[in-house]
Amino acid sequence: MTNPPEDLDPLLRRLAGRRALARLVLMFEHVWPALWPPLGIAGLFLCAALLQLPQMLPPAWHLALLVCTAAAVVVLALRGLRPIRAPDEAAADRRLEKDSGLSHRPLQVLSDQPAQHDPLGLALWQAHVARTIGQVRRLRVGAPHPGLPRRDRHALRGGLVVALVAAFGVAGADAPTRIALALQPTLPRLPQPAATELQAWITPPAYTHLAPVFLKPDGGILAVPTGSHLTVSVTGGSGTPSLSLEGQRTDFHMLAKDSFQADRDLSQGGHLVVRRNGGDLAAWELSVLVDQPPTAAWAEPPGPTRTGQETRLPWKASDDYGVVSLQADLRLKDRPQGPPLVVAIPLPGGEPKSAHGVDQQDLTAHPWAGLPVTARLVARDAPGQPGYSSYATFTLPERLFTNPVARALIAIRKGLSLHPEDRDSAVDGLDALIMDPKALHGDIPAYVNLGALYYLLEFNKSARAVPEAQQQMWELALHLEEGQTEQTARELERARQAARDALNRAMKDPSQANREALEKRLQELQQAIERHMQALMAEALRNHQELPFDPSAQHLSDRDFEHMAREAEEAARQGNMDQAQQRMAELERMLDELRNARMANSKAMQRRAQQRARGRQQMGALQDMIGRQGGLLDHAQGRVNDDNRSRFGEPPPTQAADPNAERQADRRVQQALRRALGELMQQFSDLTGKLPPGLGDADQAMQEAGRRLGAGDDKAAGGQEQKAIEDLQKGGQQMGQTMAQQFGSGQQGEEGEAEGGGEGDQFMLQEGRGDGTGNGDLPGAQGRRNNRLDPLGRQYGEGGSGADEGDDVTIPEQRAHQRTREIENELRRRDADRERPQQELDYYRRLLKGF
Repeated sequence: MTNPPEDLDPLLRRLAGRRALARLVLMFEHVWPALWPPLGIAGLFLCAALLQLPQMLPPAWHLALLVCTAAAVVVLALRGLRPIRAPDEAAADRRLEKDSGLSHRPLQVLSDQPAQHDPLGLALWQAHVARTIGQVRRLRVGAPHPGLPRRDRHALRGGLVVALVAAFGVAGADAPTRIALALQPTLPRLPQPAATELQAWITPPAYTHLAPVFLKPDGGILAVPTGSHLTVSVTGGSGTPSLSLEGQRTDFHMLAKDSFQADRDLSQGGHLVVRRNGGDLAAWELSVLVDQPPTAAWAEPPGPTRTGQETRLPWKASDDYGVVSLQADLRLKDRPQGPPLVVAIPLPGGEPKSAHGVDQQDLTAHPWAGLPVTARLVARDAPGQPGYSSYATFTLPERLFTNPVARALIAIRKGLSLHPEDRDSAVDGLDALIMDPKALHGDIPAYVNLGALYYLLEFNKSARAVPEAQQQMWELALHLEEGQTEQTARELERARQAARDALNRAMKDPSQANREALEKRLQELQQAIERHMQALMAEALRNHQELPFDPSAQHLSDRDFEHMAREAEEAARQGNMDQAQQRMAELERMLDELRNARMANSKAMQRRAQQRARGRQQMGALQDMIGRQGGLLDHAQGRVNDDNRSRFGEPPPTQAADPNAERQADRRVQQALRRALGELMQQFSDLTGKLPPGLGDADQAMQEAGRRLGAGDDKAAGGQEQKAIEDLQKGGQQMGQTMAQQFGSGQQGEEGEAEGGGEGDQFMLQEGRGDGTGNGDLPGAQGRRNNRLDPLGRQYGEGGSGADEGDDVTIPEQRAHQRTREIENELRRRDADRERPQQELDYYRRLLKGF
């Protein structure tokens, strides 16, 4: 064909697209009939799979069904697809001409050439080509017609589609799972050879309380404490494995056929590997952690407790795996090379990793009591590694003795502790005591013991003689100090220790025998408490001291001790060791209070005596303040009198100073007195916790008096000064009553205190009078104080407190009769209390027979 014009290019491209689409339609018409048989077989199998029919077959038949189905699909597909060839361009043109209704194959004209090239023939050919090209615009491709109805005359394909839809509806969401199971037949498996199984674990030491660590077969990095035990087990396979740690080989031993095990203790880390038949079964990087020693430290500075009788040891300790024991090592500061005093400190909860607390020990009986010591804590862990704290220096608490011979014995005992080689000083001190038997007041056993101590140190040169002599000195000092309570106190201490030991044994091993032993020791302790309480009561009544059964000291009641001991005994009988331990601890605390009661009472008496002395000083200061306030009142009244005389034209009796200057000076004195009163009020409030209202009124009166003096009004200022004096006297009376109520009037023999009478007689001020005119007998005025006498003829203010401290007037037997009445009234009050023990009431009745 001749070259077409350029405007025919779009028609030619359209023709090319139509030809490609026609080839696809032809290919589909050939392929689809060929694929229908294998697809039909696959559709039938899919329906069966959705209905779970293949899973119902035996495994072999299931496999056969899969194989046959796959074979049928493949064979039918190959059979149908093999003769199919891709359609060429001519076939595509014929399909286009047929579907477009074109006759005489017009598309073939586009590829033909004219037979002759004469002008007429060429013109005719071009007209034919132009007409053909015009028909290209009407080309179309019809729908494919594969011709399945001719092959499937019974329309089985429709039934298959309906069956597939129904099967998918039955399977629902399980359709994918059912299809997968249909394609995976369950076949019997042949026995496999035993695989190699490796297990490895590390057991930490028991003191760490850590669980075993299992090693992963795929390796890894791990750290374990030193002393751990490694165990490796290999099961299955052939050949004997080997274990190697940093080149150190450990052989496996056979447990059974194809089972081996190896063990070793770990003291170092490194590369751990298990080999077999030249290959590595597993490998790990192992680190062994060195156990660190425990740490111990003082939580606070150690020293005596508030009561001064026990040694307070605040501690804290820690360890990575637990502290096993804790103790305090005490050494004499002046003899650090000597053997230490070891004080065991109990730990809470067995072996804590971190703990703190305060341990209190009664070391007053030790020969080092009263001497400076250096102490450090020593903590130990399970392997026995020690951990030390820093050194702390303090003085061991000691018992205070009032008996002079007991104090001398304790001093000799301390000297032997500091210089045990210097016996001569101790012997000389004992000799001095022996030469003064009157100091023992006829105590023949004590005198005999002094002689025994003397000869023990003089003639026994062994090293054991000094500790033995120190122990005897302590017992003799207790005998001299306590009298009849000494034996019961020692028995009570022995019973306490026995009960404490029995409780510890029962806590560690709560067997029937240990519980019965604890019950017996608790009964003995209860009896020892009863005997000691009776001895204390007898001594207290004999010495006119506070009885142990006083309601204000309920912790000293024998009923409480009996109740607590009975509860501990009952808990031990029932096997409740925790409750028994708790009751025993409370009983120990009450016994400590009983032991420290006399010393605490003595210190309380000393403290009250000091408070009474401070009160007397404050009363003396108030007395002086009243006198100075009276002087200001005299000045104000004098100026008022001078003014009155000048009004009536009378000359003043003497040449007076400038009234304004004197008034300003009095104003400054008044301000100073007010400040002094404020300080006195603060001191009295700190001493008693109370503030007398009279002193507050006096402060306001002083303030108003100063203001009036500043305004030049002497008459009003005098009235306020008179009121301030009256308020000061009233406040003094209130101060005396308050101090008498809180601190008492003092007992006979107290240093710095006279024998008073009734309550408050040690703190009373004399009452002056002022009538507002200056003629009243005011206390504190110059020249008046030493001329005032009380109704008994004694001067006020002797001793600086206004108390009746003069010795020029006495009332014979008055104090003795009053003391007798007080004792009788107290005994009758206690005898009327029916809640007291019968033994105590009987004792009171025997005492009342003497009145």
